[in-house]
Amino acid sequence: MAALFSRTTRSLNKDTSALALTCWLLGGLFLAAWLGWFGFARITVYEVSSKARLEVNQSAHPVVAQVAGKIIARSVSLGQQVKAGDLLVELDAGSEKLRLQEEQARLQSLPGQIAALQQEITSLTQAKADDYQASLAASHTAKSRQREAEAALAFAKDHEQRLTQLSATGKVALVESLRAKSEAQKLGSAKDALVSEFNRLSFDTQTRININQAKIENLQGMIVKLKGDIETGKIAISRLNQEIEKHLVRAPTSGKIGDLAAFPVGAYVNAGEKLGTVVPEGGFRMVGDFNPSAVLGKIQVGQSARMRLDGFPWTQYGTVPARVSQVATEIRDNLLRVEFTPEPTAVTGIILQHGLPGTIDVSVERLTPALLILRSAGQLLQNATNKLQPALTVPQS
Repeated sequence: MAALFSRTTRSLNKDTSALALTCWLLGGLFLAAWLGWFGFARITVYEVSSKARLEVNQSAHPVVAQVAGKIIARSVSLGQQVKAGDLLVELDAGSEKLRLQEEQARLQSLPGQIAALQQEITSLTQAKADDYQASLAASHTAKSRQREAEAALAFAKDHEQRLTQLSATGKVALVESLRAKSEAQKLGSAKDALVSEFNRLSFDTQTRININQAKIENLQGMIVKLKGDIETGKIAISRLNQEIEKHLVRAPTSGKIGDLAAFPVGAYVNAGEKLGTVVPEGGFRMVGDFNPSAVLGKIQVGQSARMRLDGFPWTQYGTVPARVSQVATEIRDNLLRVEFTPEPTAVTGIILQHGLPGTIDVSVERLTPALLILRSAGQLLQNATNKLQPALTVPQS
């Protein structure tokens, strides 16, 4: 039998040639390499934003009308470079300007009124001093006349007493005694009249002084009121200036007019109506909106990213490298805002401008292919379970 199958045996021996062994060896090495890559290699996992855009570092400032009014002047055009405080649009403020002129005219007249009142106070003060000096002189004169009358009265009374004694002894006629008594009574009445005159002069002088003092105090009160009116007028003028300033729409910051509403001269605008937008100059930042469930806890400050601009195909212009600079902590409109800082790398042919749209890919982690496939399978299984769970739930009676 061995002789009969000798050729078959030689053919089988030729099938185990070096070429076959080499192929099996290469296949085994390839399988081992693939298993090593599948189990130990690291691949980068990216999260892609639903929408992204370029923005300047400073937020764009809207140009808003603070008050309602008619446009009477407009000195702004789309793309114009402006500085902070430049006048862009002027609204009609005619009534406020008239009130301002009226208040300024009234305020200018008040210092003259105060000066006239102060001059009148000076005159009344001098009159009061003159009355006091005149009262002193009259008082001295009345005192002197009173002392003179008192001396004459004392002499008359003494003379009357002597004549009365002599008349009692018959040495002097009775008529002389009566005449001396009458003279003494006359001098007494004169003294009383002088005392009354002195008191009247003192009272009249004090009355005039009090009247002048009351006038002075009244004038001083008027001066205080006028000074208060001056301060009130200054406040009113300041308020009117603020009202007029509200009718002047100025650039809120330096930059370029990026948006301009079509309001011609003569058009009426409402308070709070947006007239345009000023885009500040400076560096750029990238802003992306992500699905919160996919990136919360994964995107961290410092992670690398890349942005593909819609208007510049990445196959021709490449991508813009960046790093995560800020991550929002609150969700808005079911999206999470993430900000990026562009890397200082020159991008050929791309002119960065505010508002350029695109997409951003963020490197969130590095995983092995095996772990990535297991995670994907787990997510698919979880999604299937979530879909089947409502159908498997038994309604309660």
